[in-house]
Amino acid sequence: MNRRDFIKSACALSALPTIGFSSEIKPMDSSTFPTSIMNASLSAQSGELNILFGQLPSDIYGHIFMCEGIPLEVDQLTPNGRGALTRIDFPAGNNSSVSFTRKMINTPSAIMQQHVTGLFDKFSLLGGTVYFSMNLGFMNYCNTAPNYMGNNRFALSYEGGVPFEFDATTLELVTPIGELSEWRTSLPPFADVLAPNKWLFPQIRTTGHPYFDLNTQECFTINYGGNTGDTGTRNGFIQLIRWDEVGPFESWQVKLRNGDNAYISATSHSLSVTRQYILIFETAARVENSRILGIRSVTAQKHRTPVWIIRKADLMAGQADVLADYLELDFDTSDIMCNYNDDGNVVTLYGQYLGAMDKSEPQFDWEQLYFGGRVDDSIAGYPAAPMDVGGLVRARIQVNTLSATEIKPDFAVIRDEHLCWDMNDPAYRGHFQFPDTFEHIYWSAIGYRPEHLVKRVAKAYEDYPQRYYTNDSLPQEAIPSALIHMDCHSMTISDSYQFPEDCVMRTPQFMSAIGSSRQDEGYVLTFVVRKHPTQAETNGKELWIFDAQNLSQGPVCILGSQGLSFATTNHALWVPSIGPRPVTAYKSNLSQHFLDKMPCHSSEVQEILTTYILPKFT
Repeated sequence: MNRRDFIKSACALSALPTIGFSSEIKPMDSSTFPTSIMNASLSAQSGELNILFGQLPSDIYGHIFMCEGIPLEVDQLTPNGRGALTRIDFPAGNNSSVSFTRKMINTPSAIMQQHVTGLFDKFSLLGGTVYFSMNLGFMNYCNTAPNYMGNNRFALSYEGGVPFEFDATTLELVTPIGELSEWRTSLPPFADVLAPNKWLFPQIRTTGHPYFDLNTQECFTINYGGNTGDTGTRNGFIQLIRWDEVGPFESWQVKLRNGDNAYISATSHSLSVTRQYILIFETAARVENSRILGIRSVTAQKHRTPVWIIRKADLMAGQADVLADYLELDFDTSDIMCNYNDDGNVVTLYGQYLGAMDKSEPQFDWEQLYFGGRVDDSIAGYPAAPMDVGGLVRARIQVNTLSATEIKPDFAVIRDEHLCWDMNDPAYRGHFQFPDTFEHIYWSAIGYRPEHLVKRVAKAYEDYPQRYYTNDSLPQEAIPSALIHMDCHSMTISDSYQFPEDCVMRTPQFMSAIGSSRQDEGYVLTFVVRKHPTQAETNGKELWIFDAQNLSQGPVCILGSQGLSFATTNHALWVPSIGPRPVTAYKSNLSQHFLDKMPCHSSEVQEILTTYILPKFT
């Protein structure tokens, strides 16, 4: 597919100055990028939000949960930083003010990191991506996405550790999902042999988006590993997990029709579920094996999305394996969803088109920038800029009796050089539960900043397939964040809003209006960090609310508070109401895992377990 084959949509842009081109890059001190996105409070916060602009709609209501990552040191990839969870409460009828509650996501490993001081117990940052302790194991910040499970049960997910349930009213973690013994270590065999049995926090890889089916009250997720990228793949595995939210896991090793184990060489941010099928995706975020040794070379993501399609009817109790059909879609993506309806055995998928960008690459302190200069330590760890404009895609898969094939004539791509830079999170009605048929999806495009384009990443992607821009033709001025409304029927961008240049917008979230039923009937809330706050006396950490049917008019209301501080936001969730988690709901026996291994550890580690961790998870 060449450049002229891509669909160009007619987009309604906000009234901003035309984006131009220049031969010089702004130095860091004159950049419009809000460096405060690198910092946030590590303490609990609560209070009321003030209206900074506009008026709060009278038919807005419910609760939004938002996860974030806070870098603890220079070079830490910011979305993977220390986790915090914020709840925004909108009272029905707008009879009182909007309030917020924010707490740190205190997983056992995060609590341990906060207190431990022993030389071989302390956690060290490896390659900017993950914390590791020789005596204790791997960090799990559990800060990717909040999920609704039904019956006032909520979960937090994370690609590098087990998910946890939390209480929506207190924001406190309650239990990991599954016993640790039900999860397989993701280390390859040679590393697993060397791993001490006393590790409290084993490395476990899973998807960032487990699927909680509110109709069947079951959860589907995966556990994968055994290989390191494309090395040692004969030991690689994907374990499909089905959980009834009450008892032990059911699990099956995913096998190809030729008998080989399925494996994932990069990551699996997304998992999709329809009435009949489960789809496991390999997504575009690859952490190089050499990164833990401090080597910063970049292996470009592949222009493809591998997918394994599993039939729910093949999940037989008592069997160890399940067969999957494998195919590769001709685009790379991270967040991908599907219609729950699969009539005619056809699965319809929607996702970002990432193209030449690398979500796993931080900017490292003092490394060379492509257009000259070096990365300032104030932003070291923030993700590198994209090397090309991205977009949005639709793909369809025909599932046959013994195979699956892509319906290539139905493939569609939207790319817009003014809007689609650094495509990120989607928002839609019923977030994380898929509708029968998608009609409207809202997307965040974080934008493009030439002062964030690092030389080593640009070099790695210079020959990436289907480039819209070459490295030499890339814009040399900033392209701001944008909120995009995708019409799923026409596969066009039907509406959009482009933010002022000093804003970074992430994490859009759809909110249904009172009494509404349509997928575009409500509001889209976005989390925005500004260099120049909407009101001078505030901190620039703001919530912008848009009419979902009229993005281009701009926000109808902007909220903020000097007391609310957040860093790089990840995914969010909206629900109409919350209540305490049922006291009789599932709890794993995590405390026994710690008690069994406690005698192998130092007196300091034992004291931290006894004082801070066991009382929370007993």
